[in-house]
Amino acid sequence: MGSTRTAWHVLLVALLSQRGSRRFEVRSEVPLSTEPLRADYLLLRKSAESSEPAGTLRRLWDLLAFALVVVEIDPVAEAEDDDMLRLFGHGEARTREGRRWLAQQLGAEEMAMEMQDLEGFEEVIRKLVATLPPEQVLAAYAPEQRMAGLPPEQRMAGLPPEQRMAGLPPEQRMAGLPPEQRVAGLPPEQVLLAMPDDALRALSDAYLETLSAETRAAIRARIGR
Repeated sequence: MGSTRTAWHVLLVALLSQRGSRRFEVRSEVPLSTEPLRADYLLLRKSAESSEPAGTLRRLWDLLAFALVVVEIDPVAEAEDDDMLRLFGHGEARTREGRRWLAQQLGAEEMAMEMQDLEGFEEVIRKLVATLPPEQVLAAYAPEQRMAGLPPEQRMAGLPPEQRMAGLPPEQRMAGLPPEQRVAGLPPEQVLLAMPDDALRALSDAYLETLSAETRAAIRARIGR
């Protein structure tokens, strides 16, 4: 009983209506007087008895002959291993059935509209998201949103080398590599062209004549002879 109606109130009345004892009618937001005070839920025994067992709070319904029943959600959910009831306590759904039930309630347009402006709606959404595997959560985001906030090394992790280097200018691709790695895999004449001009000037004319015409012309243009 309280003056603040939350999204959890809407979900719990759905759970009691769908999975509670068929011997009872579930009403919500029932006025107790002409004053604003009201009961969150009113459970009325139906005139026609049902033999179908309850799906939630299974030990509660037979106790409702008494004037007052107080239910502590967490212990009852664990005792009955009720995954949907567990959502209303401090636990999380452990089964696909529990996750599906919560998703179905939020997916129902009428119920979602009823809850979205109520206190606790964001908590309901967080609890639903917490039950989903990471890949399903990330699938809802654009690539740039998935990577937002990650340090560069985590953004690059898992990418092949060619994708990590794509878009970088040559000098950035080579930065940090020792000289032998920068020229690794190049044919000998291209290694020569990677040498500084002072080193090329030390080459004899006789050696230059052994090079291809294209390489020789490039070297002579750089050293001026």
